[in-house]
Amino acid sequence: MQTNARAVRRKTNANAKGQGKGWLAAALIGLCAMILIAAAVSKLAGAVQPGGEEVEATPRPTLRLERADVDDNVDIGFLMELIGTQEPKSPDMNLAGGEPTVLIYHTHTKEGYFPTDQYDYEPGDDWRCQDDSMNVCVVGERLAEDLRSVYGIEVIHDTTNHEPPKLATSYSRSLETMLYYKEKYPSITLFIDVHRDDYGQPVIPADYLVIDGHEVARIMFVVGTGKGATGTGFDEMPDFTSNYALAKRLTEYLLKIDDSLARNIRVKAGRYNQHVSSTCLLAEIGHNGNTLEQALNAADYLAAAIANAAGLQARQTGVLPLAP
Repeated sequence: MQTNARAVRRKTNANAKGQGKGWLAAALIGLCAMILIAAAVSKLAGAVQPGGEEVEATPRPTLRLERADVDDNVDIGFLMELIGTQEPKSPDMNLAGGEPTVLIYHTHTKEGYFPTDQYDYEPGDDWRCQDDSMNVCVVGERLAEDLRSVYGIEVIHDTTNHEPPKLATSYSRSLETMLYYKEKYPSITLFIDVHRDDYGQPVIPADYLVIDGHEVARIMFVVGTGKGATGTGFDEMPDFTSNYALAKRLTEYLLKIDDSLARNIRVKAGRYNQHVSSTCLLAEIGHNGNTLEQALNAADYLAAAIANAAGLQARQTGVLPLAP
């Protein structure tokens, strides 16, 4: 089902925050304590003495997440919570049934790819393509069709243009779309915001791999902690540990197919509307140096990863090389 949502403004109650961390390994307690101490000391960074001399900044303690890149402005307290998701958990994500269980939409609806002879267009500002048959919308439709026809998952693909009147406020409009469908179809479990990454100008060479003779763009997931640019946080915070666990599970599945199919997960301070559900994905399928053909091929593998996470099998064999 491909459709456009009308702008429907609604309020939503906050999702339940946080999940129990009782399953954290005891070995992590000491590590967390050390990080807490280091974080407390680091608050002195940038302080100014009475004489006007600036105190030398205390270095940010090093904390690495496996297969993840963390923005510098992500609070270390959030990183501590993500420690508990180092081992992927099984997400509470039932995608079976006759009602829609997946919503695919596009906050940045007109993101385009590198033109080719088959998909030729004149890239506008910020590599925008107004033709939905050649931009990120058609990648979302490929993903939706794979989930439907190959795995039997009921999907709604919304192509509402959320960019006007200002790109910077697109997320407020895509949130309206999410809430509209969430109320109309309470059966929806998984929300997928399909993007393509942006490397600006000049465009870097295409970053792709070849699987079974087909060029395939790489996939990256973005997880928001919800602290925001100001550091005060949103009123409704995302369940970022659950969203991160899902992203990590999908990433590891993709890497079993090919060890370069997925990029590291990007952990950022924004929210990206990931408070709407504990299973929200922001998927960057390729970038503006990739061709549309490469992105379409990548969507096939993302569908396989999603179905695997939901415990669903393909209706037919031999569709794709699956992870061992």
